[in-house]
Amino acid sequence: MTTGYAPPPSEEELAYLQKLSNEYEPEVTGPLVGELQPSTNITTEYARADPVYIKKTEALPHKYSNYRACRGDGNCGWRAIAFAYFEALARNGDKTKVHAEVTRLKSFQNILDAAGFPSEVCEDFAEELYDLLRKTAVAIPPPDNGNPATDVKALVFEAFNDESTQAGIITFLRILTSAWIKTHIDNYSPFLMGEDVFTYCGRAIEPFRHEIENVGINALFEVLLKPAGFSLEIPYLDRTPGDEVNMYTFNAEYPITTIRLLYRPGHYDILYKIEDVQQPVHTPHSISAPVYIGSFPHHTQDHTNGARGLDYLHMIPGVTLVDDISPYSYGDSGFPSPISTHPPAMQQSLSVHPIPAHPAPASAYAPPPLQIPTHSLGVARLPIQASQSQARTGPFRPSIWELEPSVASGPPPQFTTSIFRNSHYNTAHFLNPDFEPEQWSPDAEYVTSNNSGRRRNGH
Repeated sequence: MTTGYAPPPSEEELAYLQKLSNEYEPEVTGPLVGELQPSTNITTEYARADPVYIKKTEALPHKYSNYRACRGDGNCGWRAIAFAYFEALARNGDKTKVHAEVTRLKSFQNILDAAGFPSEVCEDFAEELYDLLRKTAVAIPPPDNGNPATDVKALVFEAFNDESTQAGIITFLRILTSAWIKTHIDNYSPFLMGEDVFTYCGRAIEPFRHEIENVGINALFEVLLKPAGFSLEIPYLDRTPGDEVNMYTFNAEYPITTIRLLYRPGHYDILYKIEDVQQPVHTPHSISAPVYIGSFPHHTQDHTNGARGLDYLHMIPGVTLVDDISPYSYGDSGFPSPISTHPPAMQQSLSVHPIPAHPAPASAYAPPPLQIPTHSLGVARLPIQASQSQARTGPFRPSIWELEPSVASGPPPQFTTSIFRNSHYNTAHFLNPDFEPEQWSPDAEYVTSNNSGRRRNGH
């Protein structure tokens, strides 16, 4: 008579099934290092998770703008640190720094020998890392040749998505980290819970596809990141109480930049702040050309000799009217360009005066602001026309003083800015609390007398 029940498995069968369960690894797909993504995707991923995760992932985008996902195959922590290391070198854009890193890492061969890793054991793996460093240095263009990080970042991204290249780099970093721990036993043995250092390295550091632990992160930071000037931040996204992720920081002595990883139980990704992903704008360094401002004299009149009629220039702070400046090129219009980035042709003299600190008239230049040297304003000297009665055209009315023989002859006078006239203590200044604008009256300015023509009142 049969009962329909199978006999229970034997001890040997149970042990075999347990072994299969322990050795089972789910098939992991996806790129080894993913493209840059907004950190809000993590918030969406945990939208229906535990409330603790919801609060922490909602706060995450306020500090970190982007992240890269790494394949969770047991090497994600090692791969994240290695990729971020190369990316930081690319972002720094210093060829000399990259070459120095090759020399520095090669100098660790004495530590590798002391830990039992002779050069013939690890040279093939090390060459993968050195070769990528050399390619990175070659790909970095000069700082004034556009954005130095674009092409080299693409090179690093392609290398770390190549199975053979990234496997060699990770293997060498595991060997280097193991050698560092073995040669600094006193620094790490207190954190191994009584386990022998050599046993620990053989179990948790050296085996491929074994995820990095706290001791391994500390040792890798000491041997790879800290001497390069890279700090390390690791926000922990776990179930500990709080509205934000817990932060673990490893600081370099003289930090150049900071590498950031996001830890979720059993997995590491790469985090970025906005300043890490913004592409800097590199513009060639150039010296701003001086801007010369010409007056608007009538093209038929010599305004060097008639400069006394240019009192309106006194209102411009820092103005000095200087003689011996050759004429501007007038072109078809008969007037010089009011603003030019080229100096007057055959310029003979130029004086520079600082602008006073009192308020000046509003600038005619639109933003962005320019660093414009302050120069004196020259009055162009034009040939005196034979006929004083020739019809005049231009933006300014003619002055009676142009017809006075005593004014039209003699050496040109030198004018300088009147300090008081441009001061807010002057009641005619618009910043004076008792501001009273001056009013021009034709009757007060000129008087007419019989048989004597017009003369200026008060003279």
